[in-house]
Amino acid sequence: DNVMKSKKTTQETPKFPYSLRSIYLRDCTTWIDKGFDPLLPGQDLSAVFRTGEGRVDCRESTMKVNDGETKIHSCTFTTRFDFAYSKVTESNTPQSDDDIEKAFVVKITAEVSVDYIINTPDFPDAEMLHRWGNSNVMLHLWPYWREFVQNMLARMNLPTITLPVFRLEDTTKIKRKKPDKNIR
Repeated sequence: DNVMKSKKTTQETPKFPYSLRSIYLRDCTTWIDKGFDPLLPGQDLSAVFRTGEGRVDCRESTMKVNDGETKIHSCTFTTRFDFAYSKVTESNTPQSDDDIEKAFVVKITAEVSVDYIINTPDFPDAEMLHRWGNSNVMLHLWPYWREFVQNMLARMNLPTITLPVFRLEDTTKIKRKKPDKNIR
């Protein structure tokens, strides 16, 4: 019998440098201008949304495991998001950022954090953290932010809007979306 036998080798599962541990709301505020009535139908509203600069906090923690302790490296990226409606009138369409902010009748702001376990012996350098913060972090946070805005608008008895899907080139630009002529 001429049977070929092959050696079985075990292939090690690759270890990614970051493992998503949690996404959570750190802080939020909502505001409706005292002179604005969200119950009036047919109001011409314009949506503005922004993504602020983020921050990162890396740390080493000690965790008790069974009878011993183990050290964990983690980095938490926190980003501020803003959404607002402004009431638009034909005679007074805001043009500058200051004019737009003065025209706000509704604001929703949130700071959302995403936490990663670092699976390398050393923390990533500043450049790597910056690249990760402007790419994967935003890909993880954006769906959370989209749902939060839609949910809060509904709870505030306002027209809901679905923010667009996140694209990597959108990380620091001010986003403005003009809805159809009439949202309500």
